[in-house]
Amino acid sequence: EVRRAAIERLADRDGGAGICREAGWGRVGEEVPDPGNPGKTLALYDVPDLHREPVRLLVMTNGTPDRSGRTREYGETIPADITDPIAAAAWQYGVPRDTYAQLARRT
Repeated sequence: EVRRAAIERLADRDGGAGICREAGWGRVGEEVPDPGNPGKTLALYDVPDLHREPVRLLVMTNGTPDRSGRTREYGETIPADITDPIAAAAWQYGVPRDTYAQLARRT
């Protein structure tokens, strides 16, 4: 719980990618435009052994502003064998990569 609270505080200050950079986690490939969230990007990072199994962190921007009107960057863990940020976003929604890549807007 303490780790989660610290990460949330850092995320408010630096965003999800900022936390990854500050922690020294390596980015997997390039940051890419998010087809489901125009004007925003997706990035994958290798996460050190914090979980019981290897994972990566998909860093993305929330599709809608929060109550304060702020659009926040956040991360979600994905399986470590996914190497493409668009495929990672598709995995979250349970759709094929090509389907997510054709989205005009995710909700």
